[in-house]
Amino acid sequence: MCTVSWLRTPRGYELFCNRDERHTRKAARPPSVRETRGVRFVAPTDGDHGGSWIGVNEAGLALCLLNACGGAQSPTRGVMPADDYRSRGLLLTDLMDCLNVSHVRARLSGADLFRYRPFTLAVLSAHEPALLVHWTDNRKTFDGAGDASMPITSSSYRAAEVTAARRAMFRRMVADRGTVTPEVLREFHEGHAPERGPFSVCMHREDAATVSFSRVKVCDGAAEFTYRPLSPCARSRSVRVELPLRREAVQAR
Repeated sequence: MCTVSWLRTPRGYELFCNRDERHTRKAARPPSVRETRGVRFVAPTDGDHGGSWIGVNEAGLALCLLNACGGAQSPTRGVMPADDYRSRGLLLTDLMDCLNVSHVRARLSGADLFRYRPFTLAVLSAHEPALLVHWTDNRKTFDGAGDASMPITSSSYRAAEVTAARRAMFRRMVADRGTVTPEVLREFHEGHAPERGPFSVCMHREDAATVSFSRVKVCDGAAEFTYRPLSPCARSRSVRVELPLRREAVQAR
């Protein structure tokens, strides 16, 4: 359960993410610099399974994962016991060594995803169109024009209605301001329209809520990750981590 938005800038991009989780989940650890297969990246750490839902690496590549509703069991493999599923957040951290959008697509094209519950993965870089990878109903699909689908959202509660409400709010905000800016996206993620509750982007339910806000900014040779625990309206203290980009990533711009 998340809401994700982004915008392109003359020197890179900015990515925004609200993470929504049930109150029974453990608190995440704030973002830190980690490394996989020789590639450094910044990501928070899921408190339950150790993976992550969002990260950016030194190639300027960002990944953001949203849980999806529905079943992903293969009829030829039978129904998998709950304990046999692998955390989707571990898939994200496994992919953080990819150096571009095309690399992620190639890796997932040949991957067996039947051990994962349904998800949507957003893949962003400064110099390629956004890619959305959907794994649901035993099918893997790739949307190479992902920028047109922004913002994207997921909800375990009345998913279609929640998605429609949040996208309508986004369209109204953009129409009022005349353009998409970082300030518009920040206000969108902090918003409680139409009221503070399950339909608002800053989400509040009896069983779940928005538990963190992440903002990734890639430009001028660095990736900057700003993270606030708790819901955006709580105004919690932010954590900021900066990661220099590889020289070839900067030159590609």
